[in-house]
Formats: sequence, C-alpha cells, structure tokens
Amino acid sequence: KASIPGITEDELIRLDLLAQTAVFTAQGVPFILAGEEMLRDKKGVHNSFKSPDNINQLPWENLEKYPQVFDYYRGLTELRRNHPAFRMTDANMVCKKLEFIKAPQNVVAFRLKDNANSDSWRDIVVILNSNKTAKTVSIPNGTWTSVCEGGQINLAGISEYRGSEIEVAPQEALIIYTK
Repeated sequence: KASIPGITEDELIRLDLLAQTAVFTAQGVPFILAGEEMLRDKKGVHNSFKSPDNINQLPWENLEKYPQVFDYYRGLTELRRNHPAFRMTDANMVCKKLEFIKAPQNVVAFRLKDNANSDSWRDIVVILNSNKTAKTVSIPNGTWTSVCEGGQINLAGISEYRGSEIEVAPQEALIIYTK
C-alpha cells in the first residue's frame, strides 16, 4: 500500500496474488509470513517486533472478507505439492529444464520443460504480467491448458489455448501446461 499511493483494494488483491505466484512457482523453498494468506498488513508497521497485539494479531475476519485470497494461496500450495517441476533440488537440472521466455517489459515468463523433475506435465509456462494492460507473449506452438488465470487456480483446468501466442490479463499470472 505504501509503495503505490491510492491503490484500490481490487488492484492490491491482484498484485498480492501475482507476487505470491512468483514466490510459489520459483525454484527453492517458498516463504510466506503468517497472515499473508488473509491479506494481513500489520497496519503498515515494517518491523513489528516490539509492536502491540493490535498490530501483530492475525485478522481472522479477513478470511471472510477476502476468501478468494485464501483460496488462491491454497491453490498455489496444491500446485506446488502436486508438481515436482516447481521443486527441483539440483542446480544442473534447473539449468537444463528451466528457460526464460522473451516477454514484454514488466512481464516475466518462463518454461519448465521436458517433464522437469519427473513431472506429469511435459511443459509448464508461467507468465507474470505486472502491467496495467494486457500483454501478448510468444509461447511454443501447441495445445495448452490453463490452471491459473483470472485470479483462480484449478488443477483440473480452466481454459484451453492453441497456437504460439497467448494474451495475459493486466496484473495477473497465467500458468499453462501441455501433457
């Protein structure tokens, strides 16, 4: 909130989900602070070590206020748990199986390829668009199933895409795969 004065609640939620998608799809151990899954903000106190309970408490009412945030974090956890491509432990494997995709400014895109770390999905593409406008990204030609888009995660699939380009909505993450 402090870094983007005047941010709307909707934009705050979109950017939170985008940032957590980056954390959960990166190689290595993801780390989140208690309460992030319910949009805990500690009332803007950066280092709350010596702050009172009204700053450090978990705002349990936010689970009802922002259920979509909690559900998204749960989906990210399930995605990571069920797909070992996001949990490679060998640097050589990461070098061989992860490749960055050329993308527009303020977009990060990468592919986990060739059943990385014995994953059941042959190729996984993660695209993170922090722009306030939709962006088009070139992807390997094929038929793709999305599991993350529109602020939702569904490992059974959300949409199907064909071709070698895909549009990613503003301030949103898109995760697609091929079998």
